Amino acid sequence: MAVKIVACDLDRTLMSEIPIQPEVRDFFVELQRKGIKFVINSGRSLENILDILSQSEIYFDRGYPEAIISRHGVFIHYLQGKTYVEDEEWNRQRREDMDILQDEIGWKSRSWEKMIEEDLQIFPQKKNIAYGVFEMLFNTDEEAERVRQILLRENDLKYTTFLRNRHFLTATLATALKGRSLSRVAWSFRVYPSQVVAVGDSQNDEDMLDGKYGFIPAAPSNAEPGIKTMVRENKGYVATLPEGRGVVEVVSSLLNGTKS
Repeated sequence: MAVKIVACDLDRTLMSEIPIQPEVRDFFVELQRKGIKFVINSGRSLENILDILSQSEIYFDRGYPEAIISRHGVFIHYLQGKTYVEDEEWNRQRREDMDILQDEIGWKSRSWEKMIEEDLQIFPQKKNIAYGVFEMLFNTDEEAERVRQILLRENDLKYTTFLRNRHFLTATLATALKGRSLSRVAWSFRVYPSQVVAVGDSQNDEDMLDGKYGFIPAAPSNAEPGIKTMVRENKGYVATLPEGRGVVEVVSSLLNGTKS
């Protein structure tokens, strides 16, 4: 079945640093000419994503990316003309969920901070702890993952989950992860999940790479070992090249009928 959408994480997937490399940008121009839609699926904010695209000379008035998913799936925007418009139903519901998340976390974020630093003796490089906000940057992936597993095990929260992007750990909505939001985008474009290539590199991308939504999973060579294993187990594609060049490699392999 033909590929209709390529959805990519940004950091360490589509790019190693700003700007996105010209050869990667030009590849997506070619995809657009072939009628394949390009979707950014990132933990960054919409404003930050648009700034990165501008610095990379990817101008949305040229017709791509056709959709942007931001904040780990919380918000969806579609390109219409020369601007991005909200998926009103989805975004409204997610805003309501975010209000509930803030109430659900409440004072717990401070107790999590105390548990991490006093009980586990793990000291983050940076942290943002406030009512309804929990973000920490750790020294290693292993520290961040250890804390994530403990928080998941000890907190039975309906609206809150914990995602790790390499060293960075954040609390976010359990109702709107990357896979679920990408499924919404595919539905909006009238595209079957089996026609969607999803590319990511870290734990926060698992929701779109683990097979439950039916996407074709892919990863660059610099992806975390567990992510590459997950992609292979779900009959996906792992590149021999890192980051943006790896994305070009795996998508080209799919289009040419060869497997990485």
